[in-house]
Amino acid sequence: MKEYMYLSILAIIFCLAIAIVCLFFYCWRIERKCNHCIAKTIREQDRIIKELDRIHAENATIEKMLKIRKDL
Repeated sequence: MKEYMYLSILAIIFCLAIAIVCLFFYCWRIERKCNHCIAKTIREQDRIIKELDRIHAENATIEKMLKIRKDL
């Protein structure tokens, strides 16, 4: 009888260990996915900022050209 009790306790501990490992890997995968999404968002924001800077520089150049033409 004691052997069955020890085996059932050992089986329960083994199942709990497997559940903890599965939970760890699940959380690790979710964290990796979130980090990937954050990095993707940051890269997109950087790209938009660079594009806005380029457009701002073009706008300033066009304004200067128009001002020069107007003065002539």
